[in-house]
Amino acid sequence: MNSKAALLPLIAILLGALVEYAHGQENVQTRVAPSLIECYNRPELFERDERLPMTMNMLIELIRKVEDVPEYRVDIRQLTIALLHRFRQDGIVRASGVQNIAGVLPFSPSGFHFTKHRILFSRLLPGNALGFPNATLTAQERCALHFMMSSSIDTMIRGDEGQRCSQLSQYRAARVPRELDMKDKSKLRSNYLGDIEMLAQPEMNQIRKQIKKLKQSARLEMGEDEEQAGEDEADLAAVADEEPEAVEEQEQDPEHELSADTSLVDIASNAISACPVENGVVFTRWGTVSAGTVLAGIAAGLEPQSVQLRDLMPRSGQMRSQIRSRQQVQPMRVDNLWAATISGDLAEVTLLHVPSSPNNIQVGAAGAWNHTVSPRWFFLSQRTALEMTDAEIRGGIDGLVLATNIAEWRNRANTLRLSQLLDMYYSERGVFGSPMRSCNRRDQFSTVAPIQTMRDQAAAFSSILDKEMQMAFTVDQNAIIQFSGSAADALASYVPSNLNDPSCEATSITPNDDTVWRTAADLFIYIDVSWPYNDIYSVVGNLLDGVDVGRFGTRYTVLSAQTGEVIVNSTLFLADFHSTFTLALYQTLQSGLNLPNVIRSLREHSVQLMTTERQTASMSGRSKIGLVMPNMAAVSEGDSNWAVQQLAILREEVPDLRMLFFAGGSHTRFNRFVREESRDVFPLRELGSGAVIDAVNVQTLPVIQRIQREPRRIVNPRCGGDWVQADWGSNTINQYVEPQGVVFYRLHPNYFFRAGDNRRIRIQGHGFAPLTVCQSRWVQLPRSNATQNMDVINCRVVNSDSVDIDLSNACDGHTVIHSCPPLFFSVEFAVRSQQNAFRCTDNECRFPDMARFAVMADNLGCFSSAGKAISSLVVLLVALVAVFFRQ
Repeated sequence: MNSKAALLPLIAILLGALVEYAHGQENVQTRVAPSLIECYNRPELFERDERLPMTMNMLIELIRKVEDVPEYRVDIRQLTIALLHRFRQDGIVRASGVQNIAGVLPFSPSGFHFTKHRILFSRLLPGNALGFPNATLTAQERCALHFMMSSSIDTMIRGDEGQRCSQLSQYRAARVPRELDMKDKSKLRSNYLGDIEMLAQPEMNQIRKQIKKLKQSARLEMGEDEEQAGEDEADLAAVADEEPEAVEEQEQDPEHELSADTSLVDIASNAISACPVENGVVFTRWGTVSAGTVLAGIAAGLEPQSVQLRDLMPRSGQMRSQIRSRQQVQPMRVDNLWAATISGDLAEVTLLHVPSSPNNIQVGAAGAWNHTVSPRWFFLSQRTALEMTDAEIRGGIDGLVLATNIAEWRNRANTLRLSQLLDMYYSERGVFGSPMRSCNRRDQFSTVAPIQTMRDQAAAFSSILDKEMQMAFTVDQNAIIQFSGSAADALASYVPSNLNDPSCEATSITPNDDTVWRTAADLFIYIDVSWPYNDIYSVVGNLLDGVDVGRFGTRYTVLSAQTGEVIVNSTLFLADFHSTFTLALYQTLQSGLNLPNVIRSLREHSVQLMTTERQTASMSGRSKIGLVMPNMAAVSEGDSNWAVQQLAILREEVPDLRMLFFAGGSHTRFNRFVREESRDVFPLRELGSGAVIDAVNVQTLPVIQRIQREPRRIVNPRCGGDWVQADWGSNTINQYVEPQGVVFYRLHPNYFFRAGDNRRIRIQGHGFAPLTVCQSRWVQLPRSNATQNMDVINCRVVNSDSVDIDLSNACDGHTVIHSCPPLFFSVEFAVRSQQNAFRCTDNECRFPDMARFAVMADNLGCFSSAGKAISSLVVLLVALVAVFFRQ
């Protein structure tokens, strides 16, 4: 009895370990993982139009949010594995004809993607998500990660095929070839099509109505409770989104609509939609990618395995003996880098597609998004040969490129974060200045995927998948080897000729300029609610995507142009805009423009910001911009005169505030309210019914560039919002610049107008890299190049030394502050990354290869006539009150 009693604790420990392991492997079970059920049984999380945008920027933001949790200290390998095991479960599809009732979830991982998924995560990429900080993310954010990372194809008939699929085929026919004459800039820019949106909003509205009728007729709804919960909002959205001039749709009987559309067939027959919806993909400017495949490649590269086939086979003596006899002739090994990326998908082509079409092997399936500011639906252009889509091909190549190089990169930057890696790769800059970037994937393909290796790996994983996947036919080993080789050859031919992704040059903000421009701003956006909701949502969303929103860049606030009240609270997250700025909220706001209210609001928020800077001793390092977006509203003469006077005072109180107008109608009517008419006022037209994203990009790009080129503020934090200085001294702020990047700053004369001893700005290098420091009193963006007047620009290279700029008598000869020019200076990291190891490990380092430097201010003052003006008003008010009481 004693020996048995002694064994009880050990048995308990072993059972606990087994339970813990089973819990950690929940995403390989043949049912929806318990932690993912909320994404399917809650309509507000499952409904596509309610989800966060499926973009790479959003994916990076959510990953960074997890990385920033202080209590969750894991490295890049542990985090990538945890994300995959927590959120990825491929092959989840809906059961036809089954409603969502109590105790029944009409979804399961029964799609063809799941078998490969189970092999990968149970044998080649094992791990768990134990300890993952779920509470850090909202339910909407958790489900966004799941839907971004989990591959499946929804082939069910939706009812919109008659309109949507025809437009998709027209889009495919209109695509331009990748190779373009680089001298023709119009052609170069036309290559920026990518996987763009297909349908204009009025057409989407008509489709919504049709889908609603079809759901009622074909019994596709998610269940009575869910349909009732979402019906009012769907109706509201459909009505509110309609254009005033849209042709009124005649009411038709749902059954008549079903029979009228020849592309629709009986849903009970499990027919396939003419343009199915692909899940688990995210939008990037260089083509839509399978995000789960990219992350799996990274995870495999961080823990590579090469496993013999017999070790991956099911525990069956007959199967193992068959494999052992085959390996005596030709030994096979499965490399998890390949299985997680390219060969896994090739194996699905080998087993599911090639046997039925051995003489017409197809890989690749292109598609298009419903919208690229808020992409939520990705429609494929074909209904067959969906085993390896374009998004999976891109994800496979990207994942293999990253997997192949991640060990070297991690040796150079041992604190490399997952968000940093994705941020570098999916940008023009590339990973550590190398050609490894998504816009070069086609050129990298032949390097990382030699054809013979691709054939061998496809054959090896196909042999494993064949023993695990239930198919309608049986394929022998010789045929598997032949078919997998043919599939690999088809992919090798497809990538160079059919993967028409934009080039790096085609998507650069400034053609022929490799300079990396980053935005760091406090941005206040004032919206006139008379704009159509979808137009203003698209424009603001596109703007925010282009100004580096996040803790390394821009903080934004969205406010009403009529009342000045806050619509979206000040935030560093893109997700807050998309989750808060809803149609329901928009319809409760007052429309129009009240410029006096905008100015009052700007003053209030600016003073609050300056007060916070005093409390935290912050020298800022961000620009401050008020962006007003009126529609057709005019400003009355009385309001106009008042605004001009108040803006003059506001410029005294907040000298580094820049007001921009992005206006409908005659935008020049706002010229008198800005400092520079040619640079600060932009036209905004209602978005057309054609390729909407082109119209959005064309209109927002000048505004984005203007915000990027606004110098960052350097302030004396001792001034606060009241410009009362209690003491003197020094302040320091650490700043960062990446290779080929440049940062511009401005110090207003309000901080050095009068003479002062030992007053200076010092730029101190920290020895990370040689940095070029330029200064000027007249050139707003001083740089060391031949295109600027170097007579008024002084430049010097620093490394561990410093540059001092004397400001003791910087305004000699000037009697008023306005006449004294500001100090402009820049810090540029002009070379690519050449270091063997990177040192930027601070939390403020966006990338490990950034160079840190310090901006130091000594004995700056606080000079503003605003204080005098306010004091004069107070004195006048006191005098009037005294006169009044004497009477």
